[in-house]
Amino acid sequence: MDNSETMETRIVELLEGEPTFSHILKCVLGITPSEIEVYMALFKHPDSGVDEIAESIDKDRSGVYRSLQSLLEKGLVERDYRILKQGGYKYLYKPIPVDELKNRLKNELRQWYKKLSEIVNGFELE
Repeated sequence: MDNSETMETRIVELLEGEPTFSHILKCVLGITPSEIEVYMALFKHPDSGVDEIAESIDKDRSGVYRSLQSLLEKGLVERDYRILKQGGYKYLYKPIPVDELKNRLKNELRQWYKKLSEIVNGFELE
């Protein structure tokens, strides 16, 4: 599936039913339901480690870790570390600021609008 087909599929999905904020995140940014659950948990518990997040949403640690890695790659969470007294370190995660998230969503929607406008402007009857 090429990028335009993906965008078109996501637009159609977004327009079906009554969209919630989670639905918008899924369709516009292409994040999975598991990633959304982890992401929303971070708003309630910022600066948490994998174990704390897993416990707060009652999911296994490995699944939470995979979701966090994907969210990091997509630039939706930030990671810092804390040095532990007994040695070693622990990664702590937090979501990007809400205003930054809203700006990313708006920019993506502008790109969608531009693509849809190009399709409409290019339409001609043969």
